[in-house]
Amino acid sequence: MKKWWIAALAGFLAVCMAIGMSVALASRGSKTVAAQSQQTQEEGQNDQEPSYQSSITVPEPEPAGLDSMAKITADQAKEAALAANTGATATQVELDNENGNLVWGVELNTGADVKVDAGNGKVLHTDQPDANEAGEEKAKETESAQEEAGETVTVQAVN
Repeated sequence: MKKWWIAALAGFLAVCMAIGMSVALASRGSKTVAAQSQQTQEEGQNDQEPSYQSSITVPEPEPAGLDSMAKITADQAKEAALAANTGATATQVELDNENGNLVWGVELNTGADVKVDAGNGKVLHTDQPDANEAGEEKAKETESAQEEAGETVTVQAVN
């Protein structure tokens, strides 16, 4: 009878070890899948939307002086952005490395952000603000102007 108990106990321990190993492997596998999923999400966050390709590619690691790589000036980029957006005025012009593309970012008074190729002056993309963003910007401008004029200001968000 002792032999039967020893055999049963040994069998029980073998089953427990097998279950433990299965759980450990499954857990490890799910961690690997989770890590791969997180890596894919992080890579997706670095993807530029919308995607565009400029005529000048910025090498990695990024060099110290991007200005020397640009073939057009900030004024030329501003002119191209304004020509594509009639009636707007430029509020800021900045040379940027956008996911390896050298572009001039031209911000307009309309809230639009225009990307101009720093190599050939072609407008690559215009990012228009959504209606809420544009309305909030206009309200801030009005509030600032009224405060400067010494008027009482009441701001109400419009949805």
